[in-house]
Amino acid sequence: MAVLLRAQTHGGEPLGRQLSNASSVSEMSTSSSNGLSSMPPSPDTMYSPKFEFNPLNTQPYDLSLPGCYSQSENVTYTPSSLGWTYGTELLRLYTFVVPKGQEPYLELLENRVPTYETPFRVFLDQPKRGEKNQFPCQYPGSCTGEQNVFSRPADLERHYKRVHANKKDLFSCDYSKCPRSQEDQAFTRKDHYRDHLKDFHKEDIGCAKGERSAKDKDTRQWREKQRNWLADRHINPKNWRCPKCLVKNFVAVVGWECSGCHVPCEEDRIRAREKVTLENHLAAESASGDIIEEVPHYAAPAVYNCAIQA
Repeated sequence: MAVLLRAQTHGGEPLGRQLSNASSVSEMSTSSSNGLSSMPPSPDTMYSPKFEFNPLNTQPYDLSLPGCYSQSENVTYTPSSLGWTYGTELLRLYTFVVPKGQEPYLELLENRVPTYETPFRVFLDQPKRGEKNQFPCQYPGSCTGEQNVFSRPADLERHYKRVHANKKDLFSCDYSKCPRSQEDQAFTRKDHYRDHLKDFHKEDIGCAKGERSAKDKDTRQWREKQRNWLADRHINPKNWRCPKCLVKNFVAVVGWECSGCHVPCEEDRIRAREKVTLENHLAAESASGDIIEEVPHYAAPAVYNCAIQA
């Protein structure tokens, strides 16, 4: 879809012809100052040339107005191509959007009129060639982050979301009695929230801390560490948490496929919950006085699959 811009006209003439009529406008102002009645200014006469235009005073855009023309979205605008200066007040007209895995961009607020100087969407300038694996912050305004050069694109994307994005990602703990369930105590990084669920609430997400390479997993020492880690987990047979999007899924409602990202629950985690369910059932029968002739053998949970991480 093409982005529609309002043509700046005066009496049906393009903006360029307005400049040639500047003397007539001056004469009208002089007549008004001499006490003569003057006509109220047309809205179009309030527009200034490109570099004098003040978009902070623009009116809501009305597509029904005449004199509109379309502009291709294939054109990529950047702050430098538009002649913006660093820290320009034009940033107040935009919201900064940081889509996951894509280029961030500035998007014009809904109640503003696209112009030559303030188009609907503005992408960030590409950084100059520098050292390898150096990704600097290219936001055209002030940066309050602790650092502005990063070694990975993922770290730069996280910086844009945490420091510059108008809508920041927040991850509140879904344990109602946990202090981190409050919005002002929420996590701003999903990996920190995941660590909180593993270390504080002892959920069975991922693996025991330490080396996770395939070679190390074959060692007896790592397997023993993993078994001890699993024994210390709080496993609720009624639900499981997706290791990727961290959504809590209730087995009776969605089964073993995540309702958020459709990632299936790992087989070892399913067996662990079935084992807890069986143990609870046997304990209830024992407490009721029923005689249990044989307890079915249940295989121990296998080593967790640690590959699924956001």
